[in-house]
Amino acid sequence: MGGLVAGPVFTPTERIERPGGEILKVMKAQPGERIAVGEAYFSTLEPNATRGWKRHAQMTVRAFVPTGQVKFVVVSELANEEPQFEEFILGPNDSYGCLAIPPGNWFGFQGGAAGGVVLNMASIPHDPKESENAPLERFNYQF
Repeated sequence: MGGLVAGPVFTPTERIERPGGEILKVMKAQPGERIAVGEAYFSTLEPNATRGWKRHAQMTVRAFVPTGQVKFVVVSELANEEPQFEEFILGPNDSYGCLAIPPGNWFGFQGGAAGGVVLNMASIPHDPKESENAPLERFNYQF
């Protein structure tokens, strides 16, 4: 995919300290705003397990990591240029928030030392026909 593609955006979300635990907010629409959620699901990752590469044609991935730690890598591919890699480490600590990955971006992710859980608040229902997968060797990147 060689044209301009919107890149990923990380938006911190609110964490509220409570006796006995925390509240980790996921999404909150602004007045007059509607947030399209076609499907929400959790993916679990074993320690240091890697998944990738994936590229959606229509879905915007909205990833949250409420437990553990997960490293996301998003690839920027422009025609006649070397791929660029943008890394995001997500978890329930200071890096808690929403990583939005628009359609057209290749991405992969890896569980931390204790693994992790990813919540995807996908913009559309999952459809295997609208995405493509590639082996980890597709890009010269070491997780």
